[in-house]
Amino acid sequence: MKLDGIHHIALNVADLDRAERFYVDVLGFKVLQRFSKGLRHMMLDTGNAAIALFEVPELATRKPLEQLSDEGYLHFAFQASPEHFEEIIQELKSKDVALTSGPVKRGDGVSVYFNDPDFNHLEIHCDH
Repeated sequence: MKLDGIHHIALNVADLDRAERFYVDVLGFKVLQRFSKGLRHMMLDTGNAAIALFEVPELATRKPLEQLSDEGYLHFAFQASPEHFEEIIQELKSKDVALTSGPVKRGDGVSVYFNDPDFNHLEIHCDH
C-alpha cells in the first residue's frame, strides 16, 4: 500500500463559530470549505494537511480529552521553524492562549502545549 500522507484530522467542537475564530484568528489557518448538511462543519487548511471541525454542541468532550491526553498523550502537533518559534510563543501569549506546558525539550527540538477552546490538546513543535 502506498499512501500519500494525511488528508485531514477531524475534531469535535461545541461551537463552530468560536472554534473558527481560534483556528483562523489565533493559529492563522484558512477556511477551505463550510458544510451545513448533516453535522455543521468546516475544513481548514493548515499548510500540509487539513483539519475538519465538526460542531457537536451536546457532546461532553472535556473529561475524556483530559483523560486521553493526560494518560495516553492524545494531542495534535503543528510544526514551526526555528526562526519563528519564539515569535509564535509570544503571539500565543498576546492572544491570551495559556500554555499548559513548555517550552520543553522533545527529542532534537522543543515544544509548547496548549488547548483550544474545546480542550483539544495541541502542540507546536520546532526541530533544531
